[in-house]
Amino acid sequence: MTISADLSEAMSQIIDPSRLMQRVTESTLELIAAADGVMVGICDDRGVTYVCASGQQESDLGTQVEFDTSLSGLAVRTGRLQRSDDSEADDRVDRDACRRLSVVSLMCLPLMRGTEAIGVLAVNSQRAFAFSETEVATLMQVADFISVVVGTARDLSRIKSGLVRLNDPSADQDEASAVPAPDTATRYVMSVLSPDTVDHIDSGRRIRRVLNERSALSIVYQPIFDLVENEMTAVEALTRFEEMPYRPPNVWFEEAHSHGLGVELELLAITRALSQLPSLPSGVDLTLNVGPQTVMSERFRETIASHAKRIIIELTEYTVVDDYPKLVTTLQSLRRDGARLSVDDTGAGYSSLTHILKLAPDFIKLDRDLICSIDIDPVRRAVATALVAFADGTGAQIVAEGVEDGAELFLLRSLGVRYAQGYYLGRPSAAEDFLTDEEISASSS
Repeated sequence: MTISADLSEAMSQIIDPSRLMQRVTESTLELIAAADGVMVGICDDRGVTYVCASGQQESDLGTQVEFDTSLSGLAVRTGRLQRSDDSEADDRVDRDACRRLSVVSLMCLPLMRGTEAIGVLAVNSQRAFAFSETEVATLMQVADFISVVVGTARDLSRIKSGLVRLNDPSADQDEASAVPAPDTATRYVMSVLSPDTVDHIDSGRRIRRVLNERSALSIVYQPIFDLVENEMTAVEALTRFEEMPYRPPNVWFEEAHSHGLGVELELLAITRALSQLPSLPSGVDLTLNVGPQTVMSERFRETIASHAKRIIIELTEYTVVDDYPKLVTTLQSLRRDGARLSVDDTGAGYSSLTHILKLAPDFIKLDRDLICSIDIDPVRRAVATALVAFADGTGAQIVAEGVEDGAELFLLRSLGVRYAQGYYLGRPSAAEDFLTDEEISASSS
């Protein structure tokens, strides 16, 4: 679907004149207790055509009455509310129409735009003398508002029809050629009425372009160091998107999930990361950021199957976990295949603690917000100390991420943190920037 088609479809849903007028009839039916039915009629050259209805008149849409022989026409001609308490005894009404519609009491409110009547709101009852003076007065109080709503609905219908025609490839191109781009006017209207909808359409277009072109996505790897052995033990695969404007990777994946494309985009990034695994030293493991939906997909298991013993699954919440038992069962199976589990952003929120308690991960990653200035902040230090003790008691290992200077690293070592990553230790790099097994052997000999 093109961007113009996406915008036109969204506009059709948001600019819904029929629904707007339908709400008028529904609300009026609730407002006037004695009413059995409410109809909205639009004026045209032939008279008044009723286009929306609620209550007993719902099956009578399309009914037309003439200006000269109906109470609706009299309301249009005079610009004032007209009331009939008994249609059988009132010469002003169209008796045949009233009988056909089972209408006995009737109020016809002209819908005005300035001095011009654009339509009629007809409130009906099957009983004679149904409407009280209070109900008449109530209807008069909301007359201006109803006129504005129905007038707006009519204008929106006209505008919508024009924009849809301009975006129609089969439309007369001579007239449409004056427009710089088919969706320009539609986009403007939608950006005023529903900017979030335009943003959502744009994000979907960007994501589909990445999935189709694939070159707009690349992978870099950030080293993770063993602070006891003083060596690189793993790398974390980080996704980078070339599309402008710049958006953080987590935003890309969250938006992809909102379009139902999250698993597909994650698997593209995972496949790209795995493709460089042979370029990394054989003793170095690969950490993959994976959302719950992707973890539970059979395609993910198939994708990592031949490399499972070198894979660390870093559970990242792009979406809420909606089936925890299935997630637990899937992760247990993947771990039996050799993969290990890491829980991200510990110390940043409730969900990561829930994962730790329910999933018993191999690694617990301390969030960078917890690590920042930990050497001078006693509160951060106390939280990290407690998490290290918790990990020791459960058999997990702590990984500190976002280490930015030597003072933070020194403090983390003193607390017993085993693993760390961050700009101080190594910036994300392409796979070819890491030493190969041969280069490592040569440097050690």
